[in-house]
Amino acid sequence: MDISETIDRSVGTAFNQWLVAHPYLAWIVAHPLASAGLLLLTIFSLWGLFKAIGRGIEQTWVFLLTTPFKLLQPIFGLLWRSIRRVFGHTNASVDRVESQLVSDSPAERIATIVDRLQSLTQEQELLLQELATLTASTAVTPNMTIISDTQYKDMYAKLPKST
Repeated sequence: MDISETIDRSVGTAFNQWLVAHPYLAWIVAHPLASAGLLLLTIFSLWGLFKAIGRGIEQTWVFLLTTPFKLLQPIFGLLWRSIRRVFGHTNASVDRVESQLVSDSPAERIATIVDRLQSLTQEQELLLQELATLTASTAVTPNMTIISDTQYKDMYAKLPKST
């Protein structure tokens, strides 16, 4: 007997005894294609698990870091609105009209309302004139009837007047 044969037998018997002691490993050695598939499946499963854990940790940190700002946002909103009111960055005309309507006496409120209605009437007349010029300058479409400026004035005269 050769030294190489004795080493081969001793290693072979030790390997065989180890495979007998571990039957799952014996199956893997006997089926290399299936074991390669299981190895890939295990690697991809662990990869997905690590990615999921990473996403969970990331979302936890984002939640923890943004929560104080989300909780303080209503306070900053109220502060911002009060600063805008102090420095007059609101809709001034609406505030002015509302304050006049609330604070004035009934006679002053009536005068204010009449003034506003007169300004609205003037604006309406200007818009009617512009509409008349636009309709006169455009081509006639089949579903559109053209009304002259005098017809608009007649229609406007028939509207009920407020005093």
